[in-house]
Formats: sequence, structure tokens, C-alpha cells
Amino acid sequence: MGDKDDYLTAYRVFFENFAATVNPEDQLPVHIAGYSITESELPGEVLYWTSQYLTEKQCPPTLMTPLRRIILDEVQIASKKSPNEFGYKSDESVYIALRLMQAVTARVNAVCLRYLDNARLDTLPPPPTLKDMKTVSCATKNSRRAMEDRHVEIGNLEALFGIETATPTSFYAVYDGHAGSAAATYCAAHLHQYLVESPYFITDLRTAMCDAFLRTDAEFVRKSNEDRACGGSTAVVVVVRGRTLLAAWAGDSLALLAKRMHLLQLVRPHKPGREDERDRIESSGGTVMYWGTWRVNGQLAVSRAIGKS
Repeated sequence: MGDKDDYLTAYRVFFENFAATVNPEDQLPVHIAGYSITESELPGEVLYWTSQYLTEKQCPPTLMTPLRRIILDEVQIASKKSPNEFGYKSDESVYIALRLMQAVTARVNAVCLRYLDNARLDTLPPPPTLKDMKTVSCATKNSRRAMEDRHVEIGNLEALFGIETATPTSFYAVYDGHAGSAAATYCAAHLHQYLVESPYFITDLRTAMCDAFLRTDAEFVRKSNEDRACGGSTAVVVVVRGRTLLAAWAGDSLALLAKRMHLLQLVRPHKPGREDERDRIESSGGTVMYWGTWRVNGQLAVSRAIGKS
């Protein structure tokens, strides 16, 4: 059996299992945040929901990117032709999250069922010849009522967003939410989208990452002021392009590099106890006090975050 038969067999098994287990009547197949969605935010939300849905259905990792790309393209075309079906409110120029999500998952169902046809199955691209980084992730909820944290693993940003490149960029992030999950969810859907949309993405990753953090924060704060979004989130991101590794962060989440039995801390956590952070906060009119640990205004134990507390 050739390599093509191998991956197509795995894909066929997935689509058959999908068809056997899908429930088109499920009104809430993925978790959504309570805020409405603008046109510019649609790509990130569609890709995020599609990832949740396909992961739940145990989609093969090598199939995730092409399927998500196909679904995003179809949603963008269909939502322009029939915006009402996707929950678009023309008077406010936003999408209602629940209706948009339901239309997106219906599109995922239609696309996956389409590939039960062997002739269509054969048109799916083969797995990339370059070996992707092997990744392992785990998330554990503590005693809180609901999980407030999110994480993202994307092996090839360019392929996901339809960009031609010789050297793909891998993206890995952890978002530690506080006062709810909305900020962490927004980061998980959009920070990498805004990274790719920065005009510096191809030429200057460092500047592009700064753009992405600032835009994510500004957009979520705006959403907090206008909508039902609240809370904040730390963010720690690592991107790898060729032999270049770049780490970026806001807050006290950590990133370690293990090499030859040694650990290297990639970030310097933003905590109120840091002298430079305390000076910055106090010069801006805030206070830092010790209440079990150093806290900003007696509340937050982190000195920087995406969003508001």
C-alpha cells in the first residue's frame, strides 16, 4: 500500500466515523463567548470553532489545516451571499455569535459529509512532506467552577491562512484567563490571526508580534466596553520559523526551553513585586500592596494582561 493510500484510508475512516456520530440537531456543539462578532473577527472565530469541533470528532492532525481552510473559505463566501443565515445584524454591522456558530458547524457537517464520496476524497491534499513539530498538550481545571484558560497549537500558520511560503511558522500559546474565560477565548481565536494580518508578519516577526498583542488587547477592551465580554488573560506565545524562535508574553505565564538536560526561562514574568513593574504602576496612579502576595490595587497578582480585570 502506497503513502497516498495510507493517508486517504485514515481520512476515509474519519469521515465515515464523522457521518456515524454527527448530530445535526445539536444547537451548541462548541463553546462560544457571549460577545458579538465583527466582520474583521470572523476568520479567527470560524477557525477557532472549527478546530474545537473537529478535535472533538478526532480529526487526524494532518487533515485539520486543509479542512479548516476549506471551511473558512466557504463560510466567507456564503456569509456574504446570505448574511442573515449567518446571524448578521446589518444595523450594528456584527454577527450574533450563536447563530454564526450554528451556521459554521452546519457548514463543517456539510463539508465532512461531502468527502464520503471517494472521488472528492481523492482531491484532498497529502500531508506536508516537511515533518511538523510533534506537540503534546494537557489542560487541567482546578477548583474553579469553569475552565478559564485556553491554549493554541498551530503547526503552519501560513497554510492555515492561505499564504505561500517556503518556511512555515509554527505558533504555540497559553492564555490564563481571570474573571471569566472571555479574554482567554478571544486571545485563542484572534491573537494568531492578528499576527498573520500584521504587515510585518513575513519580514519582521518581532514587530508583528507586538502588533498582534496590542491589537488583541485594544479589540478586546473595546468589546468589553460595548458588549458582554469581561475579565482578562495573561498570554505567553512562542513562534518558530526555521531556526528562529521568538517568545512574547503579557503577565506571569511561563515558557521554558529544555535543551541538553538544561532549562532556559524564555520570559521574565510581569508581576507586581518586580521593582520596574511596581514603579510603572504607581507612576500611572495605581497601587501595589502585599495581600498574601503582591497585588495591583489589592486585587490582581499579575501586573500586565490582555483585557481588563
